[in-house]
Formats: sequence, C-alpha cells, structure tokens
Amino acid sequence: MARYTVYEKDTNDQEYNKIGGSSFLPESINWPTDRHGKKMLFLASLSSELLKSQCNIIIPEGQVLSIFCPYKKDDIEYAIDMARARETGYLIAHFPAKPRQEFEYPISEIKKLELNLSFETDEDEFSEDVEDKIGGRPNWLQDSYNYAGYDFVLQISGLYFGKIIPSHKNIFMGGVLYIFYNPSNNNGLLTLQYS
Repeated sequence: MARYTVYEKDTNDQEYNKIGGSSFLPESINWPTDRHGKKMLFLASLSSELLKSQCNIIIPEGQVLSIFCPYKKDDIEYAIDMARARETGYLIAHFPAKPRQEFEYPISEIKKLELNLSFETDEDEFSEDVEDKIGGRPNWLQDSYNYAGYDFVLQISGLYFGKIIPSHKNIFMGGVLYIFYNPSNNNGLLTLQYS
C-alpha cells in the first residue's frame, strides 16, 4: 500500500525509519563509495516492517535497509551524474549495528519518517502531483523506467527535502529522487529526474 510520507524532527539516532543521522551499517561492511572512490552520504534507513507493509518488499525480520547516495558539498556535478547515469547510489539490507558515520558532511538534522494517513496517494505514473511517498508506483517527472528485478521503494522531492533539511537543501537540485531495491541481490539504485 502506497502512502505519502512526512518527516518529524527526531533527535533519537536509534530510530530505524529516518532520514539523516548515522547509519546502522556494521563495521564488517565497507562504507559505500561513489564511482570516484569518495565515500557516500548516508541518506536514510527503513525497517523491515515498513518495507513489508508499504512496499511489499521482504527482507529478514529485524533488518534495516540503508540508503546511500553520492554527494559533494557546494558542487552540482554529482547531481548531474545521478540524473545521467540513472543507476547510482547504494542500498543494502542488514541487521543494525551501533550507529556509525564516515561521511564528512552528514545530515545532522535527523527526521523520523512517518506515514501520512490523511490522503490516498496518486498512483498515476505521470501525475503532476509529485509528493514524497513510499511504495506503490513512482510519479515520474520525465520518461518512466522499468528496472527489471527492482521494486520501487521511495520518492523524495528535492524542493521539499530542502525545506526539511536546510543544511543539504541543494542535494537533489530541485529534482525528484527515485529509490529502487532488488531483494534477490540485496542491492539497489537511485535515479534523479528534473522537470
């Protein structure tokens, strides 16, 4: 079942459904790097319960899905690369370890991801109403893509993101970030589109 998402301020870095803060990535897993060998930004984590109920994605109970993306402060080249490559970022499901942060410009404003139960989501693939949402079908700004074997997880509006995370307001340069996960291979991808 698809739902629009809202973000609540949460100073608890132990929250599993969140944007920002520290990752729960175990030390046994190397911190993800981009194609230039630079460490990626930890963007978000989602619990196995949320993935099952909203995306019909099954990962082992008690695991979290960690989402990382390329980011370079005061530089737009990474965002252009994300839009051109269409398959960037790093996703992995794992059992949570103690909070860990290895990126030089982390998102320190931790936001708890909540479901907006007040409205039904727009499941029209090319709707002009592009809101942050989890599950269902993406609302594409441009051409739609079919990533065989990958399930749609989340879309994040860059304009809205800039309002709730002012320290990283230009991260998606006003575009929409689409996040997909492949449970069979325990990996994922991010793609960015602009109108």
